[in-house]
Amino acid sequence: MAETCPKCGYAEVATDECPRCRVILSRYRAYLNKLGQKPAAPAPPPSPGAPPLPQAAVLVAPSTGGDWPEGRPAGFWIRGAALVVDSLVLQAALLPFQLFIVLPMLMVGGIGRGANPARALAVNTGYYVVAMLVSFGYVVWMHGKWGQTLGKIATGVKVVRVGGEPIGYGRAFGRFLGVFLSVITLGIGYLIAGFRSDKRALHDLVAGTRVMKVRRPWLEGKPAGFWMRYAALGIDWQLLALPLAVFGIIAAILIPLTMAMGNPMAGAAVVLTLGLFLLAFMVAYSIWMHGKWGQTLGKMALGMKVARTDGSALGYGGAFLRWIGSVLSALILMIGYITAGVRSDKRSLHDLIAGSRVTYIR
Repeated sequence: MAETCPKCGYAEVATDECPRCRVILSRYRAYLNKLGQKPAAPAPPPSPGAPPLPQAAVLVAPSTGGDWPEGRPAGFWIRGAALVVDSLVLQAALLPFQLFIVLPMLMVGGIGRGANPARALAVNTGYYVVAMLVSFGYVVWMHGKWGQTLGKIATGVKVVRVGGEPIGYGRAFGRFLGVFLSVITLGIGYLIAGFRSDKRALHDLVAGTRVMKVRRPWLEGKPAGFWMRYAALGIDWQLLALPLAVFGIIAAILIPLTMAMGNPMAGAAVVLTLGLFLLAFMVAYSIWMHGKWGQTLGKMALGMKVARTDGSALGYGGAFLRWIGSVLSALILMIGYITAGVRSDKRSLHDLIAGSRVTYIR
């Protein structure tokens, strides 16, 4: 039975997802009920003889707040963040297989003294086949059924056809195959999403799809829990990998030079200097980003923000105090981080110390 979309007023919605603004009807109604607001009135029917509104025109729905324009193309960086989250999900899914099957099989004749290279090769090959099948099933099923993997759900983006319709399993399978083209072209297939105005990657062009931004109104204002904050940290570490690599290259050049000069103390000084500089860079990143915007790049990607408990900006002083608290959270065997997973307000130990909280803003 057709329903009226409570967000945009589209009157011919036959499923739980509006084909015009892509909102999930049941969730959006629950969100409106929580706010005490009424749903949108049904849109007036088009006048007789008027041409139908182009599908591409109705897909760009106005934003319900914030600076996340719903329906707009999702660019390279936000899609990269979604990929990081998906990699964490797949690593967690494959971890039991690694621990209880692959590692024991390698220990029995695959590694160590008297290792059997053929056995090790067979075990590793089997693992990569299983990992590929798991990745294939995860990506095709999630995209085919919902248009989103968990990474895309976390970052608020969705895969649709060029006209805005769901892609289905067949097109999801074709898009998965297109990813191989994006990979074997030295990643250029991914990079073109950062240069095209429609932000479509090579596998989007192959499959006739695009990735658009969607809002998550049922999340806005709610506290962000342990796993999403962990995913944001994973994204930050991926982004910090580039400067870390630069520091590693500098160390690899300077340390052998100082050792060749016959001055071990100079080599130790280089290591200490680079280590302190690296630590200062990481601390500055956290304090500056949280102090200026209340977000690191990882939190921006997942739509989260740190603020004081009264909603005011954290500021540089609060960001510094929160960083000190995060060190304490780590020193007590990460228990300070885990508290975010057991408290109802999802505040970690460093949030309690700094008087802050982490909430969703989109």
